[in-house]
Amino acid sequence: MRITVLGAGAMGGSVARLLTRHDEVDLRVVDADRDRARAVVAAAGRGTADGLPAGGLEPAAMEGSDAVAVCVPYRLNLDAMRAALGAGVPYVDLGGLYHMTRRQLELDGEFRGAGVPAILGVGACPGLSNVMARLAASRLDSVESVDIVDGSVDPDWTGFAVPYSAETILDELDMPAMVYEDGTLREVPAGSGAIEYEFPEPVGHMEAVYTLHSEIATLPASIPGIHDVRWRLALPPEVIGGFRLLIELGLASRDPVPTSAGEVVPREVLAAVLGRLPRAEGPERDVEFLDVVATGARNGEPARFLGRSRFEPQPEGIGGGAFGTSIPIAVAVRWLAEGRVPAGVHPPEAVLAPEEFLAELEREGVRFDIRTE
Repeated sequence: MRITVLGAGAMGGSVARLLTRHDEVDLRVVDADRDRARAVVAAAGRGTADGLPAGGLEPAAMEGSDAVAVCVPYRLNLDAMRAALGAGVPYVDLGGLYHMTRRQLELDGEFRGAGVPAILGVGACPGLSNVMARLAASRLDSVESVDIVDGSVDPDWTGFAVPYSAETILDELDMPAMVYEDGTLREVPAGSGAIEYEFPEPVGHMEAVYTLHSEIATLPASIPGIHDVRWRLALPPEVIGGFRLLIELGLASRDPVPTSAGEVVPREVLAAVLGRLPRAEGPERDVEFLDVVATGARNGEPARFLGRSRFEPQPEGIGGGAFGTSIPIAVAVRWLAEGRVPAGVHPPEAVLAPEEFLAELEREGVRFDIRTE
């Protein structure tokens, strides 16, 4: 099967390396920077590398593929979807932070009409979190609430760090979050809704807060009768506090400001500076947990479902957090290439059968603890 990975950044690189675990995958990596794509292919050990066509995100970037895994900044997701539609190539991405996801869902009719499948948001969260919520709905007779909490830590973090895409973290902590409570969608301030949460070691006790996320865009409609859906992020206080300070200083703004060197966009300068931060020496050691907690009823009695996923560093040199984000899309894009997903635009919980999906992730190295009480 010929699979294209669009984007040769940290996530695209991890997805490419995980796909080469499977001999049947004919890997192609496409990036605006052809040299970066070549570096990813070299690290993966096989495959071909290409730059984007002269026109950018066009169908030619994906033509001839059995499926495409889109690992680019989420603001480009609509452009990537339209390119996949034009090429007639099954599509999956890592998510769109709620508002982009809602816009992407509007393309469902066009994809159905063209006979092309697309899955939106298949990382750890969104992605595995959605599938775990669907599993909870199958284990309980009714579901009242779903709370999703993700936490990670790296023993090498001794202060401020950038655990994943700085652009995404800035948006998560700057843009108002969405929650679904008492059957109603509403905006809440980013970083509000703080709770103290206990993960297993090495993550341990962490504060978890609301940030903007895509699960809220689809789960309320996917699980009949549900009243509450909430997502929270937990990172070390030095990381959360550092990003909050940058936002409060106005450095996340996209509005140009005058300087002695001319007008500059604070967000662009900040992204460039953060991209130059030194990485810790030695192997990746971060560990991430994803908890999905659902409450409801089973056999006429109150019941609680806990689905816990643990992501640890992998032999390919992929850290736990990167592995958690990249392994779900690496599995989903192979399912797409195999023709296992119907035409149309789908959230992950609608088309990724929970038992089979989790079993495949477990074979790839994800550790699960699933209980119903």
